[in-house]
Amino acid sequence: MVKRKNKLVVEPFDDLKIIGISTGMMDFQLAWYLNKNLKIDLAKYKSLTYNNEDFFSFYLYEAGENSNTFNLIGLAYEGKELVSFKPKTDFLFIVRNYIKDVDMQSMITKIRSIPKVIHAYVIDLDHNKKIRALLEDIEFHEMNVIDEINKSLRIYK
Repeated sequence: MVKRKNKLVVEPFDDLKIIGISTGMMDFQLAWYLNKNLKIDLAKYKSLTYNNEDFFSFYLYEAGENSNTFNLIGLAYEGKELVSFKPKTDFLFIVRNYIKDVDMQSMITKIRSIPKVIHAYVIDLDHNKKIRALLEDIEFHEMNVIDEINKSLRIYK
């Protein structure tokens, strides 16, 4: 008799969708349009660090418990790229937690309607392996940002 071991395999990024955005806009301009068109409230926090330099813009909006969390991540700064994609992608717009396909399509349509957005597309995590390490870095950075926010809130209480 052969003993079988049951393994529970959990994909670390199974509850997120990523929209790649190609545009010539500055990060704050794109964040403003995303806030306006998607009715969210992205706020800029400490930039992502890469090779000990803070270059890559980081925006965060948490809609509350059991709701979506949104990140806007700049992928390029003064000719340096955090990671490159084909087609050319300047920003990642990350949606955490479950979102219906129809809501995701509506979101992409609204992003594509933003002036100066050249292209917006869903990044397939199964076919784009180079993004996984970046997503881990983004998640750790977000945890650090949230810890800093919570610490500052405790100071004011």
